[in-house]
Amino acid sequence: MQEFSKDFPYLDIKELIEYYAVFDGYKMREKLHNYENILQNIEENILKKYDKLKQEFIYDKNQKDIEKLLFRIAVGNRKIYSIYKGDISHFHGLSLYKTLFSRGVINKEISREKPIRSTRVGQIKKELRKYQIEDKIKFTYGFYRFWFTFIAPNKSLIENNKLDEVMLKIEKGLDKYVSLTFEELSNRLICKRDVVDFGSYWDRNIELDVLAKTTEGLIIAGECKWKNQKISKNVLGKLQKKCLLANFKVDCFALFSKNGFSNELLKNREKNVLLYDINSFKGLI
Repeated sequence: MQEFSKDFPYLDIKELIEYYAVFDGYKMREKLHNYENILQNIEENILKKYDKLKQEFIYDKNQKDIEKLLFRIAVGNRKIYSIYKGDISHFHGLSLYKTLFSRGVINKEISREKPIRSTRVGQIKKELRKYQIEDKIKFTYGFYRFWFTFIAPNKSLIENNKLDEVMLKIEKGLDKYVSLTFEELSNRLICKRDVVDFGSYWDRNIELDVLAKTTEGLIIAGECKWKNQKISKNVLGKLQKKCLLANFKVDCFALFSKNGFSNELLKNREKNVLLYDINSFKGLI
């Protein structure tokens, strides 16, 4: 983000986050100055340069399966075993992962879930005996994730010069796409509070966008919304319920919003609720 802010000082913080989500890892960033907004840059510097850029995403003889795997990581829950289906076996999947790790395309996000403990009688419940804690897979750069979310799945349209159809899909799905980057940046922002442990959290029951522990031992749980609507008190209530379900003793709840907060939430804000609007993210640059 700091690097992007230096390269594009004329972008506001919302635009900067969008550009970072799409073009982090893009090798010709100097070309992005030639067009007015992110959608024009996507069309001119990605879609119209498809033939040149696609060479960067050719890996090995298993190219078809690799593209399938990377698409599932890009649009799915990113859990390490979720890509294994009838067409990609566990053994073959591990081999593909090895190739992609070695090429620097992906890396691993380690689960923070604790192993299931045995009951007093010394046995784990029957329905949980086969349960496996899963790490998640993340792309090394935002541009790689963008490619396998929108470009590789639509290559036939691009090759047939139906760029308008692809741009409609991108425009419609861009906010959802940027939301993961916003979550990652929210975790970086919470580090400004002197934390010793942070990141997203998931287990068999819940997922939290942010779960952090400060140097003073305080636990912060957070929810991130990259949407055009303001965050309401209802979102806070859902976050609190998730923490109760997980038996987390949370000291502070943090909400991160692209478009601000409802009047009700602002007026009835409790002391243990932290609110971060889009301008808060200027702290990262």
